[in-house]
Amino acid sequence: MNNSEITSTPILSMQKINKWFGPLHVLHDVTMNVHEGEVVVIIGASGSGKSTFLRCINFLEEAERGTIVYKGKPILKNRNLTAIRKEIGMVFQHFNLFPHMTVLHNVMEGPVHTKRMPSHEAETLALSLLEKVGLSDKADVYPSTLSGGQKQRVAIARALAMQPSVMLFDEPTSALDPELVGEVVSVMKDLANEGMTMIVVTHEMWFAKEAADRVVFMDEGRIVEEASPDKMFSEPENERTQQFLKQILNN
Repeated sequence: MNNSEITSTPILSMQKINKWFGPLHVLHDVTMNVHEGEVVVIIGASGSGKSTFLRCINFLEEAERGTIVYKGKPILKNRNLTAIRKEIGMVFQHFNLFPHMTVLHNVMEGPVHTKRMPSHEAETLALSLLEKVGLSDKADVYPSTLSGGQKQRVAIARALAMQPSVMLFDEPTSALDPELVGEVVSVMKDLANEGMTMIVVTHEMWFAKEAADRVVFMDEGRIVEEASPDKMFSEPENERTQQFLKQILNN
């Protein structure tokens, strides 16, 4: 995505999000606008509030202050949250697949039971998505037979089966062995190249460099700096950003 493609109205707007866990103030006035087709990658040290912020977007955690607007309409827990969750998909660190269901039925489950899609349509959709993530040959097996990378790719297919407009990724490779990371990131890069709107929390700096339109650095519950990947990784302005990137890139 380039700047000429950015429309004036963001598809998703988070304004002054604040979150506490007891006395601990974990998000401080976090504000972010995301436009359709944009890939935003959030980086930062563990405990900086990245995942909590992502979970607040679809109310897996509820912010005590702030507003979240999707396609111009506020997301309200007691009114339109269920409908919004069909539009905003999420992939977690852990795969959360149903162990008693085949891969195919894991992917079909959401469209059939949440969107009331006829089974034959859901099966066709699920098979096409499994092909998309490179697992069409695993449709009839159970999750216990899959590698971690394969499970995460099934989880991505399952989220895509709801046909969302926005995808949230919460450190989707952090639970994987290093040699399995590439296969998952490759699927995510394909989605980015196809124009999927994505917000990605990750420690995979190479994904941020190659796929992000914008990189956001968070520290202690605040957005410290945001920039294009080129600028963020070559000449970050904030001293804390510089320290973080020096440490993580040298490792």
